Amino acid sequence: MSARTAGITDEMIAEQFRWYAPERIILFGSHARGEPAADIDVILIKTTRERFLDRLKAVYERWSLPVAADILVYTPAEWQHLRDRGLGFVERVLREGREIHVRSAG
Repeated sequence: MSARTAGITDEMIAEQFRWYAPERIILFGSHARGEPAADIDVILIKTTRERFLDRLKAVYERWSLPVAADILVYTPAEWQHLRDRGLGFVERVLREGREIHVRSAG
């Protein structure tokens, strides 16, 4: 297992998405668990009317940290729907993930 993400902080990751103004940023996977990792796994929750693939294109184009990233962007309704379905992937994110940003109300 590679340690390519060593030295990458939660703040550095959150900063990558400041321009996009997500409501929540959830870090999951090996890096979130503090284990050596080859990439960063991130879920963004954002209220938007953009199509799913357009959201991904926008955030991937602006990713500038020197490490690979797997980024998913869901609306709050989409994320709730996935949670309600009880999918294994989502259950793992809920169990192991860490919120590194929650936008304050107001």
